[in-house]
Amino acid sequence: MLNSIKQLFEPSRKQKNDEIDLVQKRKIAVVLMIEVAISDNRFDQSEKDQLTSLIIDKWNLNSTELSDLLTSAEKQHDYSTSLFEHTKVIKKFFSNEEKIQLMECLWEIAFADGRVDHYEEHTIRKVADLIYVEQREFIRTKIKVRDRI
Repeated sequence: MLNSIKQLFEPSRKQKNDEIDLVQKRKIAVVLMIEVAISDNRFDQSEKDQLTSLIIDKWNLNSTELSDLLTSAEKQHDYSTSLFEHTKVIKKFFSNEEKIQLMECLWEIAFADGRVDHYEEHTIRKVADLIYVEQREFIRTKIKVRDRI
């Protein structure tokens, strides 16, 4: 009987270990964007607007999906103990291209208020190191976003 109960849960556990859905990827990305936004102890309206705009532009979400994603990401951020719990998922499930796109999003949040605070840059550098983004990509994405803004 115990084996049949174990088998009931085995497929779902295997699926969770082998893949992650798009909603979870987006939520983790938003959690890290929030982390960058608050790292300078000021989560001002320009950063909130930039976060919302980024999400809408990148993922083409409707207002309900946007609201659900933001609420879920904020809750997850509030309960987070470190960047590692999010970056380990990124390392495992994000492609290199998705990691680079995430770095660009983080820079866009940092530049939202017109300047990059050293705490924001430090947070982005920590994320880049934890998800194994090379130094040249870290710098390239910063310059790309800075020049675009």
